[in-house]
Amino acid sequence: MPIQTGINRDQLEFNSLESLVDSDSEVRVIDLFLDIVDYDDLGFTNKGSSHEGRPAFAADVLLGIYMYGYLNQIRSSRKLERACRRNVELWWLTGKQMPGYKTLSDFRKDNKKALNNLFAFFRDFCKDIELLGGKTVAIDGSKFRAQNSKKNNFNPNKILRQLAYIEKKRMDYLEQLSLADQQEERLEIESRLQELNDRQSGYENLDRELKESGDTQISTTDSDSRALPLHMNIVEVGYNVQTTVDDKHNLILDYEVTNEKDDYALFEMSGRALDLTHELDTGPLTVLADKGYHTGEELHHCEQIEELETLVSPKAYSPKNKSSYGKEKFTYEAEKDVYRCPAGEELSTNGKWHTHAGKNRKARTVKRYRLKYSECSTCPHYESCVPPGARANKQGKTILRSKYADAVAANKQRVSERKEEYRRRQAIVEAYQRGPFTPLMRFGTIKRQWGYSYTLLRGKEKVQGEFGLIYLCYNFKRLFQILGLKGLKDALEARIFNFMGKMNTTVALVAHKTKIYIFPILRHE
Repeated sequence: MPIQTGINRDQLEFNSLESLVDSDSEVRVIDLFLDIVDYDDLGFTNKGSSHEGRPAFAADVLLGIYMYGYLNQIRSSRKLERACRRNVELWWLTGKQMPGYKTLSDFRKDNKKALNNLFAFFRDFCKDIELLGGKTVAIDGSKFRAQNSKKNNFNPNKILRQLAYIEKKRMDYLEQLSLADQQEERLEIESRLQELNDRQSGYENLDRELKESGDTQISTTDSDSRALPLHMNIVEVGYNVQTTVDDKHNLILDYEVTNEKDDYALFEMSGRALDLTHELDTGPLTVLADKGYHTGEELHHCEQIEELETLVSPKAYSPKNKSSYGKEKFTYEAEKDVYRCPAGEELSTNGKWHTHAGKNRKARTVKRYRLKYSECSTCPHYESCVPPGARANKQGKTILRSKYADAVAANKQRVSERKEEYRRRQAIVEAYQRGPFTPLMRFGTIKRQWGYSYTLLRGKEKVQGEFGLIYLCYNFKRLFQILGLKGLKDALEARIFNFMGKMNTTVALVAHKTKIYIFPILRHE
């Protein structure tokens, strides 16, 4: 049976880098994109600008390496350094320049704001070629692990447990020390006691720092990261990335790296989305979000903006005692400002606002609606309706109404009337259909397919910059599917052509950033 054979390794070949890269390779599109970027305007910096020593690598070279790496699941600076020495497409893209890992790493850290600006620049490019609808957006958050282990994240209770453990061990060592006879054994125990004292001082300093900051937790490796709940009582130390996705082509419109839950992110992200889509002039902006964003105060603030409509999934009411008469069984009558109980009695209020702080909840402003004990106690449902503590104090039924209850009710009504529109949320922000049975998850693409479930940098600003690069590459990948490789190349070449057209050139061969582009000759009046 014939066997295929390769060429002789000692055979000399005459090739150019241009001939080694396919004409439809995505690296050629990256190269075109790098040519439309104004690096000074976006704030990119170059190290080594002095005339002494080795010259600096240009910003477009380092950015091109990172874009190629992130698009191909290579983001470690050391792996990128090796790729620059092995990868033919990177040879072509960089002109066979091979920066070291430290140069690459510093570029990503030092240009965190510029990477944010670069994401915004590409978003504006998508807007210019009419790929953003600006009519409906969906907001969602996803947690990404930080460069900080759970062991290096502390809250007051954890610090107290550690201090109690140290005290217990100290007592054990002191008891051993009193029974020790040999000098070597005593020296070893004293050494361990000194280690405990050092650890105790460290925890006491953490406790002091935590109290001075007024925060509920502290991380020692990445000070901006926080312990955040994922699901099924699983907690991870990391960041919560708020993401806004446009409805037209499921492109990422905006993002913000936070270290908090979703509860109080709706108004800020909605307002930013409105600002970004305002010039598209498509009418009111509809914002879709899941129940994690359902907070009365946030819904109220959004309702104050006329051009904004929010559809947020209401939170299901789940009383601890399933047999009790919960708030959902009482009807609010706005005209009389009373609650009507199932038995027909009215719960009234004195009109005063009170601050109510529930367990593990932010303090809220509420009114109290009460029914007198004399009227409530005669009801046959009194035992199952009124909590045991109130019954012991001979009190009637009490209901708390939030200051923002009207906004919550209005949102619930909108969702009920526009169910089909709300169901678009999951399709916009979480998945889009690439085929009849192949849903591709947005965060799933980034976290599972690409493997970017954690951050490589420390500090919120640096993580924000890294996600600017991640989301830029995600949108870049989406345009491959929306426009096709040729369509995206044509759009980028048109941008270069328009840029040169502003210079009133009449030359068919246009030189731009040391490259030659062939365009039709411009005609001028």
